[in-house]
Amino acid sequence: MNALDLLEALPVMLWTARADGVWTHVNTRWTTYTGIQGSAPGFGFEAALHPDDVVSTVARWTEAVKSETPYRAEYRLRRGDGLYRWHITRGVLAPLPDDDVVWIGACTDIHDQKLAEHETLVVREAAVRALGLALEARDHETKGHTDRVTTLAIQLGKVAGLHDETLHILRLGAYLHDIGKIAVPDAILLKPGLLTHEERLEMQQHVVSGERFASSLGFLSEDVLEVIRGHHERWDGSGYPAGLGSSDIPLLARIFALADVYDALVSKRPYKSAWTDEQARTEIAAQAGHQFDPQLTTLFLGAVESLNSSVDSQGRTTASQGGAVDSQAGITVPARVAHENLTPFAVLSEQVRSLALNEAAISVLITDADQRLLYVNTAFSVMTGYEPAEVLGRNPRFLQGKNTDPEDRRALREALAAGQQIHQRILNYSRSGEELWFDMHVAPIFVEGKLSYFVAMQNDSSVQVSDHRKLHWSANHDALTGLLNRSSLNQALSGLVVTSALIFIDLDNLKGINDQHGHLTGDRALQGVAKILKAHTPVGGRAFRLGGDEFLVLLPIQHEVQAARCVRRLRRALADIQAGEDSLVGSFGISFFPREGRDLWLLMGLADERMYLEKLGHTNRRASAVRRNQPESGL
Repeated sequence: MNALDLLEALPVMLWTARADGVWTHVNTRWTTYTGIQGSAPGFGFEAALHPDDVVSTVARWTEAVKSETPYRAEYRLRRGDGLYRWHITRGVLAPLPDDDVVWIGACTDIHDQKLAEHETLVVREAAVRALGLALEARDHETKGHTDRVTTLAIQLGKVAGLHDETLHILRLGAYLHDIGKIAVPDAILLKPGLLTHEERLEMQQHVVSGERFASSLGFLSEDVLEVIRGHHERWDGSGYPAGLGSSDIPLLARIFALADVYDALVSKRPYKSAWTDEQARTEIAAQAGHQFDPQLTTLFLGAVESLNSSVDSQGRTTASQGGAVDSQAGITVPARVAHENLTPFAVLSEQVRSLALNEAAISVLITDADQRLLYVNTAFSVMTGYEPAEVLGRNPRFLQGKNTDPEDRRALREALAAGQQIHQRILNYSRSGEELWFDMHVAPIFVEGKLSYFVAMQNDSSVQVSDHRKLHWSANHDALTGLLNRSSLNQALSGLVVTSALIFIDLDNLKGINDQHGHLTGDRALQGVAKILKAHTPVGGRAFRLGGDEFLVLLPIQHEVQAARCVRRLRRALADIQAGEDSLVGSFGISFFPREGRDLWLLMGLADERMYLEKLGHTNRRASAVRRNQPESGL
């Protein structure tokens, strides 16, 4: 069997070509599939191609022949019945070429794979748009912004000569450009007036948060993330977050910035009225070379009138509503997945969930209007320990528990009942009963004017809460003893209203212990004092370390006898503390609120004075004891 007989026998579409690139042989499977017989010039290679694929395919084949490098191309090939299907062809130089066979190649049908890949791209795009719309629902003033700026950006990209693949990247970035605003508090995002410097800095963080959220989806390219990260950079380098300038700003970010700012100018916002088209174009023209790329600005201003005429009030193009056609893929996508025709929740099909939301690092929940869970993503299950089957159909309030703040519950319940968005931090509980703090944003989704769904996005903020608690504890407690500190005392005294005793305590011999036995021994003695104060201070009382060797007990009392009894207990317990060879000696002073006055600082001074007099008595007694024990000098 010779080589050509082998080509005829194999169940694949095979071909050979001369050195000049003209096909010389095809096997029976190729001619049967295409209906083109071998007598046609080049065996109908170009005639079998889809008209839209001829130029690019021939150019790629010509380059491979010229450079004698392997040939690879994807194109649509016409079947005998006139239908086109996607194929991939690969060609290599023959090991033993002759005049008639220099190239050998094969065509493989990849139509089903191509269709699946394209549907995946469309579904992913729909998922990304759904996320953008969910965020947009947080602010009714920006309704339609996501679709409008996306359409404007894509049309400008076409004018700038971008290819379909690059336009797809721009579209994804446009849908998610402001997703980071989910982390911006409502008080800032919806503020009707000008932002303060601090608020402006916090608002600017939305591009960093947005890049982080978008990257957690797992399927977005770096080019998409660059649109999100760079759409607030300025041509003159005065933008944020990186202060990039001119061509250092990614091209797609420069394109999108024009569409974003134009739509912001002509739209009503909480802090401004809508500008006219003429006012907006005048401002954009003035910013050429400052905020915007000058060349792109010229293109934008020249095309903006036609761009506007092709966009309706909701940001949709005026194209046919029957389905979306991708000119590159040549595949008609049914309206159920075409992004132009999707309602906010309709895109959240099982495919979307598995491709996008399930891969997100942020917890996502979707409920119906009655707040029954319809969907939770993988991150939710990882964070809470609940599998979807355990929670679907339930109200998410089951995550709350005994320590969840009633005010937080009330605020959440009232916002949902009113169909309003809400952003708050709330305490939930995991399946194992552990505390789980969420920074949660819930957005209502309206379909044809009717509240239909709630989309909740939750960040696990347990670490931040723990850190905050630690900082708060450190700010209000003495690090060595764990007692409340002077700052806490100031707060306690400012709110004092009940009859109380202020009991001052001073350790008379702490300095001697430190000098004789070292500060480590002295520190252990102080920690022992703290344990005694915690153990012997009656319920309702609070113990403070004021610094050094000074302590105070703030004790609500009904009668002064209670304070005297507390002092006796504390004095006896202190004497039991051994520091080296010495026992601790403490001096006490008491003042009473309000019998001795209502000026708390004067009361503290009075207690301190009484403590000092007792300390002086201790010192005098010790001095007398020393003199009694000294031998006579003989003088």
